[in-house]
Amino acid sequence: MSLLAAAGRIVDRIKINTITRHVRDGKAVWTKRRRSAALAVVPIANGFFRLAGNPVTILDEVSAWHEWEIASMRALHGGEFSAWSGEQGVLHIDELPGKSISAHLDADTATAAMFAAAAREFRRAHTIECEWFEGGWSHGDPHSGNVIFDATEGRARLLDFEVRHDAALCADARHVDDLLVFLQDTLGRLPQERWVRFASAFVHSYDRPEVTVRLLDRLTTPRGVARIWWAVRTTYLAPREVASRLRALREALAT
Repeated sequence: MSLLAAAGRIVDRIKINTITRHVRDGKAVWTKRRRSAALAVVPIANGFFRLAGNPVTILDEVSAWHEWEIASMRALHGGEFSAWSGEQGVLHIDELPGKSISAHLDADTATAAMFAAAAREFRRAHTIECEWFEGGWSHGDPHSGNVIFDATEGRARLLDFEVRHDAALCADARHVDDLLVFLQDTLGRLPQERWVRFASAFVHSYDRPEVTVRLLDRLTTPRGVARIWWAVRTTYLAPREVASRLRALREALAT
């Protein structure tokens, strides 16, 4: 188990892309390019995900990754924000307005309204029909760094689509997993009372009871290898504290 725990930490720290920002025709654009080491580390990460029961895959082929990023940007953001392939395997992505919820958590400026806005964007995105899934679209890795909050419009947007859920999962299961990932990532980054309040606002604002009733069953730490990935996702918060926070959230949602 200690080897698997070490593997979990390694997977958590994998940076498979180089990312740079520049201005193109007066607009801010981010470019992403696969690191040379990605060819070796992505299969290791995907193998660990299988062992840990994490139902996603990092898209290892550059063409498949670009295709999914471009399709997801088009589906979620229409013509307002775009992604396109460039030369030598470079992917260009329009910068979304605002700051990530992760940045707000780091600066201690996150609010319940931001969590509620994130939930509304998840709900909207999850109702978009996706040909590849033959059902509602899902993200696969929607941690708080991949959720951008635009204070001017009071809305959130999703980005970074290089991880994809397994197609065998039904839509509700994929959507529950998206919600869980966001809650896991934020769980250890706020005091308990605030996290429970913000997380409650997130679940209530998502407002799809057929999905959130399944989420309640997932608000408990698993056993075995899957528990290692939970530790990674919850920033290695002490297991007792994780259990306490999850119990408090279940109780809050039950009232």
